[in-house]
Amino acid sequence: MRELPVTILGFGMMGTARAVAYEAVMRYYGATPIKPVLYQAYTYTDAEAAGATATGWEATKDLDAAITNPKTEYVDVCLPNAMHCDAVLKAIAAGKHVFCEKPLSVTVEEAHKMVDAAAAKPELLNSVNFIYRRVPANVYARKLVKDGVFGKLLEARSFYNQSWGGPDTDYSWRFSATGGTLGDLGSHALDMLYYTTGMRPIELCAMQSVHIPYRYKPATVGSDLEGRYNKKAKDLAEVWADWRKDADAAANGGETSRPMLKVDTDDVTRIMYTLPGGAVGSLECTRNAWGTENTHGYELYFERGAIRWNYDDMNYLGIYDASKPERGWSRVLCNRGGFAYPTFADGHMFGYRDLLVNACYENMLKIAGQPEVAPIATFQDALDVERTIEAVRKSWTEKRWVKLDEIA
Repeated sequence: MRELPVTILGFGMMGTARAVAYEAVMRYYGATPIKPVLYQAYTYTDAEAAGATATGWEATKDLDAAITNPKTEYVDVCLPNAMHCDAVLKAIAAGKHVFCEKPLSVTVEEAHKMVDAAAAKPELLNSVNFIYRRVPANVYARKLVKDGVFGKLLEARSFYNQSWGGPDTDYSWRFSATGGTLGDLGSHALDMLYYTTGMRPIELCAMQSVHIPYRYKPATVGSDLEGRYNKKAKDLAEVWADWRKDADAAANGGETSRPMLKVDTDDVTRIMYTLPGGAVGSLECTRNAWGTENTHGYELYFERGAIRWNYDDMNYLGIYDASKPERGWSRVLCNRGGFAYPTFADGHMFGYRDLLVNACYENMLKIAGQPEVAPIATFQDALDVERTIEAVRKSWTEKRWVKLDEIA
């Protein structure tokens, strides 16, 4: 077993979560061929730097130095979307394995650059954090589809809905052209469609909307997640009334109670699409669905049965065998021996941090040249997602059906 020094770029929510995951790999998987060792973090704020150094490892505010540090071999990119491409290209040029947060890029052109750079150095890992591939229930769903247990796929429905995107959430990069609900949430749903079925849309028609066209400028620089957790309790009717008054003023060049910034990306996206073999499907994603804190899932309908999964009940896969209709839906626990990733004991439930540990473990297997438990998402996979996202935007802008072949 050899050690692999790791640099994490960005130490907000995702960077800190990944730091925990790398440290847990050896505790979960003692036979791991490579031991990831946290060495350095690039941090943007003093608070992030303090968090990194408190764990006993090096922190720096020099991004380029962190990427090219000769003492590390592996770069984990947890930066805002707009910074992914430059960081990934520099890391590959420096001979580093790369694990990048999704979406890989903000444009198809950027994604192509990263795919080409990775292809030129096939000895290096190129992996993207489509984390829901690491759920045992989804690993099992993929197997059922590949084995043709229920025959041909007829229909698919995907969704990823959250509820934090109201007018009391300040502006951040997630509401700029480099963010958006489609890229943030929809990218997961698109990857899960491909992961479970092996199919990508052939043609699609989309609708998008911006519910909150202006947002208040945050008072401090930092994670938008922090702002969500620190909201002051306030009557929602009052929140909307105050916001509408300011938004109307902003739209007409008037004075607002606080500085506001224009939102230039989607709050909600709806898609209809066709798949190879004649199947049809739909996808929805929004940050404005009350009661859906992080509700991600899918329903797949086949000739002889159906499969459904929901992150709210992530340890179970719903299975309907149409040849035995009297049994109804089966709720199958998938985090027990023989399904995918080992747990502490059968019936001890997986959570989000466990998925990150599984992802880091898979990356170590890939680097060591050993078979993965289930396929990681490569830069090429992420490029295909970005092509679909671009087709969605084109469809809504041009108000027509768009074939994926139109997006190079």
